[in-house]
Amino acid sequence: MKCSLSERVSKREQDKPGRKNKHLPAFLALKNEINQALADGWSMYQIWSTLRAEQRLGCSYVWFRNLCQKHLTDTSRQPQHSAKPVKTPAGVSQEDSFTFSSTINKEDLI
Repeated sequence: MKCSLSERVSKREQDKPGRKNKHLPAFLALKNEINQALADGWSMYQIWSTLRAEQRLGCSYVWFRNLCQKHLTDTSRQPQHSAKPVKTPAGVSQEDSFTFSSTINKEDLI
C-alpha cells in the first residue's frame, strides 16, 4: 500500500531533521569563549576563522555573525542611541524660528 504525502514527509523528517539549527549547539557550547574573545578585543572574523580552522565550528561567517547578534548580549559593543530634545539657542524665541507648513499661502506668492 502506498503512503500518503504527509506520511512520507513525516518519515523523511524523522530520518533527516531540518538544518535550521544545525550549528546552534556548537555555537552555544562556545558562547562563553566567544564572548570573552570579543571582550578581549578580537574581531568576529578572527574568532570565526580560528574556530573554523580548529574545526570546532562549521558554519559560514555570515551565519556566525547572525548567531552572535542573536545570542550574545554584550551591550558594551553596541552603540546606545538616545533621542535628545532639540534646544533653541539663547536669545531666539520659538516665534523667530523657521516652521514648515505644507499649505500654500497665496499672499506670499504675490
